[in-house]
Amino acid sequence: MSDAAAEPIDPTLPPAAYARMAQVLRAGLYASLLLLIGALVAYLLIHPSVMSAQAIASNPILQFLSLSGLATGLAAGDPAAYLTLGLLVLVATPILRVASGFYYFRRGGERTLTAITFTVIVLLLLGLLVIGPLVR
Repeated sequence: MSDAAAEPIDPTLPPAAYARMAQVLRAGLYASLLLLIGALVAYLLIHPSVMSAQAIASNPILQFLSLSGLATGLAAGDPAAYLTLGLLVLVATPILRVASGFYYFRRGGERTLTAITFTVIVLLLLGLLVIGPLVR
């Protein structure tokens, strides 16, 4: 038996992996903030007399919750579509962070943490894609 085969796998992630996972969070947060702030400013410029209670009651992003509706709204330059995109990026950011953790834990041979992050991904997607639409 060779020494390499008997050598245990180091389960700790390299610092570069943590740095990349932090970059995912940072990039997602900045992208969503830019989209949300820009869309909010554009929405207020287009609809200067709308009160926040009126905007909330009319739910301007509701028509953009489908892929086709979002694509149409983005192509038309509708600020509410960009608000929706900003919210989607904000929601997707932690999911991507957990997915990158899953990748690095699996690659590093961390079976327990791989199983935990996989469970978290499944629960997040279950909540977003199955339970969320049922509540709506």
